[in-house]
Amino acid sequence: MQQRLSELFTYMDSTRERLLATVREINPTFAGVRPRGDSWSVEEIVAHLAIVEERISRLVADAVEWAKENDVGPATTDESVMSSLDEHSVVEPPVRKQAPKAVMPPEGRPIDESLGTLRDSRTRLRDALIAGDAFDMGKVKRPHASFGDLDVAQWALFVAQHEERHRRQIERTMDEVTELAAECAPIV
Repeated sequence: MQQRLSELFTYMDSTRERLLATVREINPTFAGVRPRGDSWSVEEIVAHLAIVEERISRLVADAVEWAKENDVGPATTDESVMSSLDEHSVVEPPVRKQAPKAVMPPEGRPIDESLGTLRDSRTRLRDALIAGDAFDMGKVKRPHASFGDLDVAQWALFVAQHEERHRRQIERTMDEVTELAAECAPIV
C-alpha cells in the first residue's frame, strides 16, 4: 500500500472515531431535536453524512473501475494529499452552504441506521481505494460541485474532512439543544 493511502486511512479512521465518540455522548432524547427551525438535528446531520459517504464510495468505486478499463498506469508519485484541499476550507468553511437536494437528510431517520450505513460505506470506500492503489488515481478525477475536479485521493480526504466539519456541527447543535432544554425545564 502506498504511503499516501496509509496516511489517508489513518486520518479517515481518526475522524470516524471522533464522530462516533461525539455521537455516543448524546442523550438519545435530544437526537431528533432541531435547536432552530433552519438547522438540522443530530439525527439529520448523521443521516446527511451517511448519504454523502455512500455516494462518494460509489463514485470512487466507479472511478477505480474506469481506471482498470482504461489502462491507467501505476502511480508515479506517493506525495501526500493531506493539504490538497486546504484552500477550500472543508472543515471550517468561511460561509455556510446549503446542501444540495440530493444529500438532504430525511427527518426521523434513526442514528443507528445512519451509523450502519456509514460503517458499510466506509468499508466499500476503503476497498475501492485499496483496489485503486495499483493505478495512478491522481489522474482519475471527478467533479465536485464547489471545488472543481478532485482526484480519487482528494475525494477520500474530502469524506474525512466533511465528517469532521459535521462532527463539530453536532457538538454545537447539542450545546444549543441542551441550553434550550435547560431554559424550558420547570422550576421546582
